[in-house]
Amino acid sequence: MDIVPTHFLLEHWSAAVSAAYYHWSFLAQPAPFPERLIGADPDYFYESCLLGWGGARLEDFLELEAYRAAWRDPAAIAGMTNDYRAALAVDYAHDAADLGRKVGCPALVLYGASGAMARHFDVPATWAGRLSDMRAKAVPGGHFFVDQHPEEVAAALAGFLGEVEGRR
Repeated sequence: MDIVPTHFLLEHWSAAVSAAYYHWSFLAQPAPFPERLIGADPDYFYESCLLGWGGARLEDFLELEAYRAAWRDPAAIAGMTNDYRAALAVDYAHDAADLGRKVGCPALVLYGASGAMARHFDVPATWAGRLSDMRAKAVPGGHFFVDQHPEEVAAALAGFLGEVEGRR
């Protein structure tokens, strides 16, 4: 949901993508640099992310207090930063090794129509060479379209799962 393959993203990194997705480089820095900066004011950091990646509003997040409780936890902050470190150190290499291979199961690629990935890339095209049975759909909203438009996401998932189930 609202991503492009890691290898593709890093191979097509540009100044515009860097400005829109600065968090990739920031969160991948060695510990404890991002953890300490985020930990000083986690609400400010994460709320700026929620609002900055496609025009969401805090009101779009019905479980905002649950998000806040999670992102204030130092272990959660460490987990998030480690995920981005792994993208550069592990995921990129795994993606490179899998170039030319396709995932064979049915796959649904959902992405925010006004998100950074849709502004910078043709999201379905980035996945087309990696998925042998793909459907793709732009959903209104940005990176957090699941929170912004849950009904549309649920309808897209139900339609996809119904289609896949119908082929059995």
